[in-house]
Amino acid sequence: MILLHGALAILSAAMAAFIALNHPLWSGLLAPALVVWIVAVCLRPVLWLAVLPACLPLAGFSPWTGWIGVEEFDLFCLGAAAGSLSRLVLQRLLPARWLPAAGTGADRPGDDPPASGAPLVATDPARRLPLSRDRCRRRRLALICLALLTASCLFAAWRGLLAAGGPPLDWFEGYAEPLNSLRVAKSFLLMLLLLPSLRCLLHGEPRRSARCLAGGTVAGLAVAVLAALAERLAHPGLLDFTTAYRTIALFWEMHVGGAALDAFLALTLPFAVRPLLRAPAPGSWLAAALLAVLACYAFLTTFSRALYLGMAVAVVVLVCCLRRQAAHQCRPQLRWRARANRVLAVILIGEVLLVAGLGEFMGSRLAGGERDLVGRLTHWQESLGLLQGGSDILFGRGLGRFPADYSTQVAGREMPGRLQLIDDATGRHLGLSGTRWRAPQRGRWELLQRVPAPLAATYALSLAARSAQPAVLVVSVCQRHLLYPAACVEATALVPGGGQWRRIELSLHASARLPVSRRLPVPGFFSLRPLGPSEFVEVDDLSLIDGGGRQLLVNGDFSQGMARWFFAPRHYFLPWHVDSLYLEMLLDQGALGLCVLLALVALAVVNLSRFPRHEHELAPYLLAALLACMTAGLFVSVLDMPRVAFLFYLLLCCALFLDHCPGSGAPSAARSGEVPDSPRSV
Repeated sequence: MILLHGALAILSAAMAAFIALNHPLWSGLLAPALVVWIVAVCLRPVLWLAVLPACLPLAGFSPWTGWIGVEEFDLFCLGAAAGSLSRLVLQRLLPARWLPAAGTGADRPGDDPPASGAPLVATDPARRLPLSRDRCRRRRLALICLALLTASCLFAAWRGLLAAGGPPLDWFEGYAEPLNSLRVAKSFLLMLLLLPSLRCLLHGEPRRSARCLAGGTVAGLAVAVLAALAERLAHPGLLDFTTAYRTIALFWEMHVGGAALDAFLALTLPFAVRPLLRAPAPGSWLAAALLAVLACYAFLTTFSRALYLGMAVAVVVLVCCLRRQAAHQCRPQLRWRARANRVLAVILIGEVLLVAGLGEFMGSRLAGGERDLVGRLTHWQESLGLLQGGSDILFGRGLGRFPADYSTQVAGREMPGRLQLIDDATGRHLGLSGTRWRAPQRGRWELLQRVPAPLAATYALSLAARSAQPAVLVVSVCQRHLLYPAACVEATALVPGGGQWRRIELSLHASARLPVSRRLPVPGFFSLRPLGPSEFVEVDDLSLIDGGGRQLLVNGDFSQGMARWFFAPRHYFLPWHVDSLYLEMLLDQGALGLCVLLALVALAVVNLSRFPRHEHELAPYLLAALLACMTAGLFVSVLDMPRVAFLFYLLLCCALFLDHCPGSGAPSAARSGEVPDSPRSV
């Protein structure tokens, strides 16, 4: 085992270094930062349990880098894996006085560390009570199912790579290229690299691990909520619930639609209840209450019916579990906290009524549920038609193959456009494949690059273009978070046919009068989209000069490939998501992979539901989060968005290998200075 851990640590560090050194923006800074992160995790392994969930919403800069298959969060995970696995190796090689085992004498005073080679599930680490045979059997089943899911994931990734053309891979490949298979697979594989450390932490430092995981999850929720608040303030306005604007926050994955924010909130919102029930003083309770109010706002402004359903399930689970947990334990009552939580509940209900009553968008979303369900059923039927033959049904089509297969094999469902780098005698340039659809809502395919937001200025644009048929290019500079443009300056250029390169120069005049709610330092996008009868336009040498003479575009000649360039469709997202966690698993890994995943979820639910009297303090929140995600997953995809999928697998593995925690009982809570949950505070 020590050799395996050492090899995986070296592999993780090498992969992280390779990614850092090839980063389009900060290659010189990420390498030393990565070394610091690896050393920090090696010295303090429990650190990654807090940092990864906390930085998850922030560690994604694809609209700036142009990367889709790889992102900055991968560096955090690989660095954490390298550091934590190195710690496991060093604990076996170095004397205990040089590197004491994690949790020895710190988390459980009076307990001796288990002997070398002793099974981790032999005794209860909190009370030294023998664990039941049923519990040991569930853990063995969990390990077997994880091994089966690993085999299924690797086989599906291999099938997806071959179906897409196989290696070599490019940093800037999109959703129809081979790198997309690894993009979908990486979340589960990264969690596997961290699994040895997670099991040791849950066994050796149960109380500290619980606090770090819960605290990191709440911190990540706070980051996403603040981003959602700033987004709504800058674009539709905080109290504008009529405009058809759905909050995206920091989840760039939603540039092709999807429900990344919805799934993230389903997994993290239940943890916002914990600080409310454990606040030792009014000050800490006020901070937790403020987060709850803002999180409810972000939750409501997603206008996601699947998320609403998932959170209804989470509320029921939390109430039942916390009441059961409180009934088994004698805990001190804090009357001020119970009364404050009742007031907060009234405020949250009022917030729901306010959002529903002040605007028409939520009403239209709820009223259109039946119509949208019919469309969703049609989409599912078309997607299931991709499974052809017994091998597809058993093993799936391969990871990451849905966008390419659905858009090419289902009539009328092709993507609205594609990007293609072309190298010929004239050099390297970019080809934009448009669409012959006449409906404007299905014909928007945009090439994007981040630029300063437009204010009162004049922009000078120049580019070279050629097309076999006459084409129209629409160029614009917009205040834009991701999907929804706000204030824009726009111009149109005609590209004559004939296949000859033409130089085009335009002036874009920005208006000095912007809506008051949008006079904020929000980011902007340069956008280029093809229209007209031509299906293919080639562009090169793009230049955008502002009024001060500054060049705003980087890599306008595409000499660095697609670095700094991004893309997004508009209003049409069917080819990218099957819109069901269960169907995406069936299409990617087949019936076998789906059954193994459901078995793991069932084992996690059973493990969280069958704790005896000394129940783990995180059990109710983990159970509510997993069930909320699985409920929302009936109608949204989850596993094709790597950051959210990683959080799902992290919470799932925590639920599978959770031990009894002394922090859940009254005596230990008194020693640690924490105030345990009160049954009257629920």
